Amino acid sequence: MPFVPPTATTPEYALVVFDAQGRELAEADGSVLSETVAERIAAENVTDVVLLCHGWLNDFSGAQVTYAAWLAAGRGLEWPGGAAPLIVAAHWPSIPGRGGEPPDVPAELHAHLADRTLLTALENAGTDVAEFLSFWSMRERAISLGATDAGLGRLLARIFAARPGVRVHLAGHSLGCVALSAALASAGAARGPHAATFFLAQAAESSWAFSASVPFFTGGGGRYRAVVADGLVDGALVATTSTHDLALNVLYRLGMEFILQRSYAAEASAAGRPARAAAIGADGLGFDPPVPTAHKLPPLRPGAAQFALAAGAQYTVDASAVIADHNDVAHAELARLFLAAVAAVP
Repeated sequence: MPFVPPTATTPEYALVVFDAQGRELAEADGSVLSETVAERIAAENVTDVVLLCHGWLNDFSGAQVTYAAWLAAGRGLEWPGGAAPLIVAAHWPSIPGRGGEPPDVPAELHAHLADRTLLTALENAGTDVAEFLSFWSMRERAISLGATDAGLGRLLARIFAARPGVRVHLAGHSLGCVALSAALASAGAARGPHAATFFLAQAAESSWAFSASVPFFTGGGGRYRAVVADGLVDGALVATTSTHDLALNVLYRLGMEFILQRSYAAEASAAGRPARAAAIGADGLGFDPPVPTAHKLPPLRPGAAQFALAAGAQYTVDASAVIADHNDVAHAELARLFLAAVAAVP
């Protein structure tokens, strides 16, 4: 699908579609939309691009509904600096069985399913096995989407290359944050371009994903540690959390605890930092060793409109008073917080 036309409540945006293997699909006329987007950036001297990526449980039509809700939440808000950005949204099949067979879930989880220890834990938590496996298989797909040569990383690289100095603002939800992190780490490698802003709404990603090392673990740092260590975000990186997000507080944490063979909750509580098995959208951003640029914002309240953010900083904000469940992220408060991050770009 090429550019989605504007409506009374939403602006025009490009919808770039990927298959289950993370490869961009050609348009009906054989053209490649990522190339068309790059050509438009160059021809129109676009200064700002917003790249959106949805999360778990979105098919093609559901992705359009999701993006319409996100964009409508920002209706009437002014873009910092004047000229409106070019908006690009990615769609990837994030429902098992839609768009191809899902990839395997981590082998460690299959082993625990076989000996019933995981099944018992899921039953005790009141969690459906199919829902649990759906989440974890789609997490593997999101990682592939961001990292594959023909996937989201290539789209981001083409946007960067289209016009030197273009400011690219990343905004993802759920597993979309995983895909964007992988894409940024890929496109920004080897001293490549940097993102201007990175907004993570209820990220289904390890709290330690951007950390130089991971507490209680000898296997190295977070998967996307280069994002912070190499300064791949020039402006603000902002992550929301919510105590009402059962997908992250239950599905993600349970899976990680079994993958890691143990829970690190006791040590984390004593140290006042996220658990090793925690997700960003549940416990926030964790850094080991601590970084001076990481901060906690005051809890997000309904109607909140003013935020003080700085370039090069990483922020966690408790949005429990606004976000009622994992998918409840289409709010004006979040749109204003995102624009505050955009305004912090040097």
